[in-house]
Order: sequence, then C-alpha cells, then structure tokens
Amino acid sequence: MLKKILKWTGRTLLVIVLLALGYYTKAYIAIGNRKSKVYPVTPVKLDIPTDSATIAQGQRLVTTKGCNDCHGKDLGGRVLFEQDGVGRLVARNLTKGKGGISKDYSTDDWVRAIRHGVQQDGTPLIYMPSAGFNKLSETDLKAVIAYCAQVAPVDRVNPPSEIGVGATIMADLGELELFEAEKIDHNAVPPLAVREGVTADFGKYVSQICTGCHKPDMKGTPGEGGTPDISSTGKSAGWTDEQFFQTLRTGKRPDGTELKAPMPWQMTAAFSDTEMRALRMYLKSI
Repeated sequence: MLKKILKWTGRTLLVIVLLALGYYTKAYIAIGNRKSKVYPVTPVKLDIPTDSATIAQGQRLVTTKGCNDCHGKDLGGRVLFEQDGVGRLVARNLTKGKGGISKDYSTDDWVRAIRHGVQQDGTPLIYMPSAGFNKLSETDLKAVIAYCAQVAPVDRVNPPSEIGVGATIMADLGELELFEAEKIDHNAVPPLAVREGVTADFGKYVSQICTGCHKPDMKGTPGEGGTPDISSTGKSAGWTDEQFFQTLRTGKRPDGTELKAPMPWQMTAAFSDTEMRALRMYLKSI
C-alpha cells in the first residue's frame, strides 16, 4: 500500500514538474519574442537648442518627470531591483562617461528612447516608462534632450537588466509591465508646446507622468499592493487643496502617515505652484 502511495505521489509530482516546465518554456519564448520585437518608429526630427534657458528647463523637467528617481541625480544610472530567481532591473547611465550611452546617442535615438520606449535598433527598452512621456510636447522634449546631452559625464558601468524566471512569469501573467513600447501609440502627434496655466487641460498634461501607476483614468489599481484612486472619487478628493499640495511636497498625508514607495513625492515636490494647482484641478474634474 505504501509503495502504491509513493508511486502515485512520485508520478503526480513528475506531472506537476513537467507542466511547470512546459508553462515556463511557453512564457520564456513569449517574453523573448516580445523583447526582440522591432518597432519601426519614425522619430520626429528635432533641432536641439543649446541656450542656457532651454538647458535649465530641461534640468527641471528631468526632475519633475521622474528621470532622477531611476537614473539618479547625476543621471549615472543604478540598479533599481535585483533578486535571485526574479531578475535585475537597471536604469542606464545617460551621460557621456564610461558606461554611459549619451556619447553614442543621436537626437533620433533620444526621441526613440524617451517618446517611444525603444532602443537604437527598435527593440523595446526594459521598464522604461515612456507611456508617460509619449505626449510630452516638442518644446519640453527638446529641453530634456538638451540637458541630458550636455550633463556632466559620470564614469559608472552598470550591469545589464536581466529578466529572470520570476520576472518572466509575472510579465507573462500581466503582473509586471516590462515593455511600455507595447502600449504606446507610436503614431500619436504630441503638441508643439503646451500653454501653462491653472487649467484642467494643463493639469491633464502634467498628470501624464502619473498614468503609469495610477492608470489613465487616475482610479489606480485596487487591492493590497495597488495604487490609490486619486480622481474625484478617491480619498484624496476629500482633502483641502492645501493638504493635497502639502502631501505631494512632503510625502506625508494629512493624518501624518508617510507615502510609501514607489510614490515619487520627491518628484512632485519639485512641481511649480502652477503645475500643482493645475494637477489638482484636473484630478477633481474626473
């Protein structure tokens, strides 16, 4: 009897292992195909200014669009996440220093990466939040490129990103967005410039960087580990405007609790008063 039980237990375990290997093989191939897909984007042709005002605006945008959060204040890049069995996510060195990409990047390459989330060869960048930059105005895109192209070189050779077993499975199940190039409208025509002001329209423009986590409707994702609803139906709608501004500038809610990562409040703290008020107006309108 015991031998029969052990025999069937062994067979059951073997079947489970074979099924798991079969699923992982399918997922591995699927993610590999997505990783190697070429997006034939045609970058908009830009003449990049080199004046001090444009570069200063670019530096501000690199902060308020969250570039520093991943690539670091010096834009030298860093390892964002690394865990055995899961994988490694790395933000690249954007400078002209050792290990940096800027020395090999043309203006077209910057446009591909920022607006379309693809590399020089057209394959998707890993974990590059380009969906939040796809509608960046031409004026703002020029400023960002102008700043990145002249930033002080940083000698830092970062390891490459790696998609491990865990990340492969999560991405295949839709629990991890690795390739934002997949959800971008590569034929969209962003505005040449955006009129700044305390308006819902400008607030919507500012909010584009929030869509990656809070989703385009700003309703967030429910459940443990999700992101909150920040629209007119969310808890923050009950805050006063000043409480809302204070939260985004200090990282602390009105009740004193702290905003948890990955909420980049250091990024929102750099918003101008106009950006902050316009964002609030837009969120209250939807």
